[in-house]
Amino acid sequence: FLSFLRRNDEVTHIKIQNTGDYYDLYGGEKFATLAELVQYYTEQHGLLREKNSNVIELKYPLNCQDPTSERWYHGHLTGKEAEKLLTEKGKPGSFLVRESQSKPGDFVLSVLTNEDKMETGDRKPHVTHVMIHYQPDGKYDVGGGERFDTLTDLVEHYKKNPMVEKSGAVVHLKQPFNATRINAANIENRVKELNKMADHSEKAKQGFWEEFEMLQQQECKLLYPRKEGQRPENKAKNRYKNILPFDTTRVALRDVDESVPGSDYINANYIKSIPEDGRNSEHCKIYIATQGCLQTTVNDFWAMVHQENSHVIVMTTKEVERGRVSAYR
Repeated sequence: FLSFLRRNDEVTHIKIQNTGDYYDLYGGEKFATLAELVQYYTEQHGLLREKNSNVIELKYPLNCQDPTSERWYHGHLTGKEAEKLLTEKGKPGSFLVRESQSKPGDFVLSVLTNEDKMETGDRKPHVTHVMIHYQPDGKYDVGGGERFDTLTDLVEHYKKNPMVEKSGAVVHLKQPFNATRINAANIENRVKELNKMADHSEKAKQGFWEEFEMLQQQECKLLYPRKEGQRPENKAKNRYKNILPFDTTRVALRDVDESVPGSDYINANYIKSIPEDGRNSEHCKIYIATQGCLQTTVNDFWAMVHQENSHVIVMTTKEVERGRVSAYR
């Protein structure tokens, strides 16, 4: 393996050894996975040096293009993380595809199969991991049998023709467990994917709508109070009764008539970025997330923009979505 690092206008190559049991830089620390090696040398400054003793710093990863834009592809996900996701949020037949941590360049199909019966009589969800090999000629296979041009072709084939484990258990790929985290470079392809209509359903839904509904159905785990948005005088200012700002981080309007109850209220929250290098967060960028305006809150919105001196406004909703007004002009 080669690691490519840009120093000024030059590129430095560092050879990484794979013994089959571990990864290392031909000496020094040994690592079980390639990801662990890269993370270690990214965090430990000053350990990597050129022959002239100049320090090499790993700062920003240059992400490669994902092999597919399908929503079931989760990219850099460990086996334990996949098992946790599938057992906690999936159902029998849920599946996803991820990068192989032990064999970079290959992939893994993780499927939630039938539950194992434990000695206590309880049942424990079981996740089956199937290695997908990427061959030198660009084909994909699962260690024998038919070969496929793309990951999508492989998944579609085994959705129709279930695999069988050595134990005799049948591995059914029933419904994809879709990822919601993507690389920024792939956002255009993901938007196209989310705009596709669902197949084989009486009421076709777009991916964006599916993801929003999934968020709505998740168990509420709010750690902070939202009392201001629930006050009688403020309820009419909320587009949705369950989407309210936190009291601790809400935007409070200034220069208002304090004698009017709720005059400082707007459905908006500050979002502060957390610096990774330990710098004082006071000097980091701050964002504001707010709802699409109601006819009665337009003036409050522009008062907030002026008050907070906001220079960039990003509208992530359409004025009308699925026949409903979602933002007043």
